[in-house]
Order: sequence, then C-alpha cells, then structure tokens
Amino acid sequence: MPENNIQRENLELKARLQAMGGILRLSHDAVLQPDLKSLAVHIVNNSRPLVQYVRSCLVAADGAAPRILAEMSQVEVNSHSEYANNIRLIASVLKIEAPQEISAADIDRLAPSEAARRAFQAVLGERRRLYVVPLSSPRIPGSKAHPYLWIMEFNGAVPPHVKTSTGLLADEYGSALWSFTAGGGRPWKRKRLLRPRNILLGLLLLFLVALFTVSVDNNIAAEFVLKPKTTFSAYSKFDSVVRKCHVKDGSKVEAGTVILEYDTERMQFQLAAAEAAFRTADAEYEQESKAAFTDPEKLARAKLLALRREQAAVAIGEAKWFIENSVVRAPITGMLALADGSADKLTGRALRAGDKEFDIFGSDGVAAEIMVPEKDSAILEQSPSSTLFLHTSPELPIVGKILSIRRYPELTEQNFYSYNIRAELAGERLPELQVGMRGIARLSGGRVKLGYYLFRSLVLWWRGV
Repeated sequence: MPENNIQRENLELKARLQAMGGILRLSHDAVLQPDLKSLAVHIVNNSRPLVQYVRSCLVAADGAAPRILAEMSQVEVNSHSEYANNIRLIASVLKIEAPQEISAADIDRLAPSEAARRAFQAVLGERRRLYVVPLSSPRIPGSKAHPYLWIMEFNGAVPPHVKTSTGLLADEYGSALWSFTAGGGRPWKRKRLLRPRNILLGLLLLFLVALFTVSVDNNIAAEFVLKPKTTFSAYSKFDSVVRKCHVKDGSKVEAGTVILEYDTERMQFQLAAAEAAFRTADAEYEQESKAAFTDPEKLARAKLLALRREQAAVAIGEAKWFIENSVVRAPITGMLALADGSADKLTGRALRAGDKEFDIFGSDGVAAEIMVPEKDSAILEQSPSSTLFLHTSPELPIVGKILSIRRYPELTEQNFYSYNIRAELAGERLPELQVGMRGIARLSGGRVKLGYYLFRSLVLWWRGV
C-alpha cells in the first residue's frame, strides 16, 4: 500500500508538472503571435490538449454587437452559421467579470428574451455545460468593462483542473490580447478603424474637403508658335498670268524691290485699241458737234459719239491701271515667302483676283502667338503672366510680355478653337529665334479652388447640360 501511494503521488506530481509546462508554453506562444487573429486561433486550438473541451471559441464582447474572432478547428469563422449566431446572442447577454459555469438550469436566470433562451438551449442541449472565462488585462484600465470571452463547451460537468488551468492562462491570454490595443480601448473597434476601407474613406473625405477649401495657382499649358511682329500679305488685284518672279522664296528684300511682273501683252493691245477708238470717236464728235447747231438730227448723233468717246477713255484708264500695277514691289523690308514656295512655280501661273501672291515677314523681330484652348479661356479674365519654353531649348524659361489678346475664338491647324495671345519674348539670354519655332507656354492667373482647377472641364460640361 505505501508503494502504491508513493507511485500515485509521483504520477500526480508528474501530471502537474506537465500541466504547468503546458501552461507556460501556451503563455509564451501567445505573446509571440503577430496579430490579434493569430492569437485568437492559438487560444481556441492549442489550449484543447490541456483543457480538453469539446468546442471552443473566442468572442470580442462589445455590448449588443459581439464578434467571433476564432472558432476551434475552423480556418475562417463562418459568421452566418447557426452556431455563430447562437454564440453572438449568448455573448451579448452575458455580463460577467469572473469565470462562470453555465448549465441548462441557468437558462431562465441568464436569458432575458425568448431568442436568447433558444440560443442557450441550442448550444447546451440536455447535458452540456459552458465554461466562460473573461480575458482582461490588469495593466490596462477599462479592459474588464469590455472583456474578451473565451467560451468552452464540455460534455457534463466542468472538470476541477479546468478552472485552475484556465485561471492561470486567463491572465497571460488577457495581457496578450490587450497588448494589441494601445491605451486600453476596445481593440476590435480600433482595428476596424485601421481597415483599408476606412483609411480610403478617410482619405476620400479629406480630398472632398480640400476641393472646396484649398486654393491653388490657376496654371495652364498652351502651345505657341513664333511669328513675325510685322507681316504684309500681297494678293492679286486682277486676273492675269505671272510673267516672271524675280526673287527666290526665303530671300531678304528691301522696300521697293520688284517681286514679280504680270504679262501685259494682251493689255497693251487693248490699250492701243482703246486709244484708237478714242481718237476716232473724238474726231467724229468734233465734226458732228459743229453741224449740230443747224441740224437737230446731228445733235443726237453728237451725243452718241460723246458716250462712245467716254467709253474709250474708261478702257484706256483701265488698261493703264493694269499696266501700272503689273509690276509688284515689296512695300516693306523683310523676308519673302512666296505663295507657291518657289519662284519657278509662280512664274507662268494664272492667278485670279484675290489669290495670294506672297508674304513679307518684317525684320523688326518675332512674337509668340499663344493658342489658348477654348476650355481654358477663363484664365484670360485674370490678367495672366506667361513663361515660354521652346522645344529646341526646353531647359530655358523665357518671359513673355503680353502684347494683345484676341477675344474671339479661331480654328487652329490642330482642329480646335483657341483664343490667341500675342506676346513679346523678353530676357537677356535669348536663344537664336526663327519664325516657325514652336514650344509650350505656361500661363499663370490668380488663385482658384482645387475643385475648380481639377474639374473645370467637367464644370463646363455640366453648364452645357
């Protein structure tokens, strides 16, 4: 008998040492878990060999809206299952600060409603018991008011060693759970605030507030092209054929230089015929006018001859005007740009009245013509300043001094309507400027709200609707 007692005591001591080692190991592993979900899964699954419950789950009890963090043997919690609904309903009516064993006899005392009663009955059945352990941290104030609930199910009465083991584990588990919450608030709600969806909603709210409160500089970008400050365009005054073009395209010409001549051979014949007709009509008129004093019939003929003489005089004047304007000279000094781009192509070409002959770009410098798109034209009301960047020298900003603004839209080569600004290029370090160079102009106006700056095109569309 004494030997049996000694053997029994050794076995009990060994079991106690193993239980203590298991408690220490579980407590240590709980502290090492990386997040709240991993810790909850560790509690409900890894504690079973020591506590030997049938089923277990961990609930974040928050008044009437508890949430199951982990369920034994489940990778993910099925929040819509019957078991989950019953556990949430039970957790919502439990107000405990110490471990509590619950049996079917306690349903009437604990269940304040018929729904809660049915939940208790579905989980407990006839023989099962619930052992509920609140997990709080003594180091965090307020954790007892909203503890985590560790709910375990047993077939029959709860073994005595369970209360001892869970009592030791509760402090370590509670401290580990509440270590994920700075300041001791409700950890699951703090976690919810840091969800990606809530972060995105917060950023969206800040963005919406900024749209109506933050002011930014109203800057736009527009294309520009360098054009001469002075341009003269010559157009044909009559229908005729160009006999000869004397100057090549792109040449520099002085004022008075002969650019081209029209063929006047036909007009010379017309002038000679008109002069002959004038002389004939004038001689006949003189003869008939003398006889008209005595013969009334001669008077009518004299008037007819006078009209014929006037017609011949008009034809003579027209022919002389044509011959005088058949030689076209440069009115200003500058660079010549022929309509056909070549003197050979223009020579022998028949031009109709109104056809372009040539352009002369004045030698008094170039100016930038900035094409502001119609959708950005509101900046013109803010007396904008301009900075120009040539494609050939994008690193060099050039100050643009605005000379004029056209207040009507024009259709550009790129097939969009624009309001054109003419600006003079100013600065000490200007690159070599040539007509036709292109670049980007940055126009800066006053300050506008961020919402208008970002969505002005949408505003214009909305106004149109």
